[in-house]
Amino acid sequence: MKRLLTVLPLILLAVACTQDVENNITNIDTPSAKIINSSANAVKGSLLVKLSSYAADYDFSTVEDINFEARPLFPVGRATDAELQNEEIYRWWKLSFDETVDVVRMATAIAKDSRVSLIEYNEYMEHVNRDMESEDNIPTTMSVATRADITPKELPFNDPYLCEQWHYDNDGNSYYDGATSPKPIEEYVAGADINLFSAWKYCAGDPRIIVAVIDGGVMTTNPDLEANLWVNEAEKNGTEGVDDDGNGYIDDIHGYNFLNNSATIGKNDHGTHVAGTIAAVNNNNFGVCGIAGGTGNNDGCRIMSCVINSDMDFAEKESVAAAIKYAADNGAILMNNSWTSGSSFTTDSIYYKSYGVIVDAIAYFENNAKIDGLIDGGIAVFAAGNASNSIPYYPGAYYNNICVTAFAPDFTAAPYTNYGPGANICAPGGSNIGWVCDIISTDASEYYIGAKHGTSMAAPHVTGCAALGLSYALKLGRSFTREEYKTLILTSVHDIDQYQTTRYNVNNGGVENIEYLKGQLGSGYIDAHLLLMQVENTPCLYLAINKKEQLSLDSFFGEASERLTYTSVVMDESERSALGITTTPTINDEGLICIECTKAGCGRIKVTAIIGGTSVGGGNNIGGMEVTREFEIVARRTVASNGGWL
Repeated sequence: MKRLLTVLPLILLAVACTQDVENNITNIDTPSAKIINSSANAVKGSLLVKLSSYAADYDFSTVEDINFEARPLFPVGRATDAELQNEEIYRWWKLSFDETVDVVRMATAIAKDSRVSLIEYNEYMEHVNRDMESEDNIPTTMSVATRADITPKELPFNDPYLCEQWHYDNDGNSYYDGATSPKPIEEYVAGADINLFSAWKYCAGDPRIIVAVIDGGVMTTNPDLEANLWVNEAEKNGTEGVDDDGNGYIDDIHGYNFLNNSATIGKNDHGTHVAGTIAAVNNNNFGVCGIAGGTGNNDGCRIMSCVINSDMDFAEKESVAAAIKYAADNGAILMNNSWTSGSSFTTDSIYYKSYGVIVDAIAYFENNAKIDGLIDGGIAVFAAGNASNSIPYYPGAYYNNICVTAFAPDFTAAPYTNYGPGANICAPGGSNIGWVCDIISTDASEYYIGAKHGTSMAAPHVTGCAALGLSYALKLGRSFTREEYKTLILTSVHDIDQYQTTRYNVNNGGVENIEYLKGQLGSGYIDAHLLLMQVENTPCLYLAINKKEQLSLDSFFGEASERLTYTSVVMDESERSALGITTTPTINDEGLICIECTKAGCGRIKVTAIIGGTSVGGGNNIGGMEVTREFEIVARRTVASNGGWL
């Protein structure tokens, strides 16, 4: 005798155009073809089943002699009838039965049901290549987050370890061990960073932007994260043990633990480190800075902790999918995923055959995570993986996800990073040489800070920049479609290929050729400031510091810019000072702007030209009209030969 139990369960699922992938991988007229993955690692006693259309109740009538329970995999919640019919995730069900029952036999029986579209063996997710993504110990003298014995370079905020976060602003030096002057680091190349200090000039975050960290538990008591944690006010101010907001989860104040199905987030070094890169609290005279961590005035982006793993265990597929749906349903607009599904997938269709429920969950996030007036869908960022593999790991490699590779403090591809087709963008991930080359961020230790390297550390740099860009868009009143904003992210980059020639091999102490990595790391390395300039639609002119530059204005006035008559070049004195400009910028006889910056940074400049003559028309004169263009001067320690663009 079988039992049918319909309940409102966990949460989650979706990715754009998954129906096309699904249709390409199976002939649903053949029952056995509905079973889309191998049973080799199947969890005993459960199956994931996708119906051909939504059903609030369903009787799986083809199973006659096995006791089982069936329930929709995700709660309906406040979903509209249209959403129930159109969203792929609401078609998924979970069947639970005695672990002594052969899962293959059960799947074969269910496959005979004409309304069953797909059957997926449930599996536990797994940690992937953590052996190549490790933590290096910070010296004891660096292990107090309130230490103030450093006299560092000029910094925008007072957090004591900001000077060691080379990945935000790399001047080629370190300042550890109480150093009172810069200490050059051989493995650093000045400019190998995300140009964050220039971005902070315009924006440092906004609490309306919520980022879901799909990872290990974020340490909610870390003093450098507490103020920037997402808070479910209904649960915080409600009754303990009661689902006060009716979202299907009890006491979920800062997120939810999908690994053990509880509101206890716990604390995990990996998840806490990732969260800190995105939005550790800035300017609090403690620890480190986060990319979108605000200015110390409770104005940082918020972190939602969706727990799917611990140091030893990883959740089942259904729980990972539930975490993603939870993020979308509870206000997250971005999600960082520093995890992968492993190396056995070479195409999107093959991946869907094993992880269709997760693909559908991501699509749900993309379709349903939105902020009215800002962006119409959510964006998922993934780590590429850490096996030096020529194919990035899924789900990152899936065509609609942003997949992040990693570079070291000298611009070379990190030796562990995956690369190749499916990789979209590159970001700092650190190197396996020592802690000074690692990514410095928050962790769950007694010291609250830690040093790690891996594509898990690169991904939150992109997520953090995305959060910063959306914060700035809110400030400006700009709005984007999801695809428009993804395009801005993936084009706010500079050339990374020029640096892929040789690199130090930590294993043998030699030098290895890495020319093969050119064109394999994504569109380029991300620049936070450039993303903000693209958000406000302001063009940039890049130049190197300590060099007298003569640069064309074709990008601003057209290809005939050298033949125009220029009447003024205006730049605010404070911005000239910030860039170390001691001589007023001018336009020479060849129509080139002449400028020298002695400090890295950015500043706005206005150039006015006459178009249609050599003098302005009007009155008794016949002549042209004045046209003024405003653009951003960006002085960098390293600039590509093409001016920074690809």
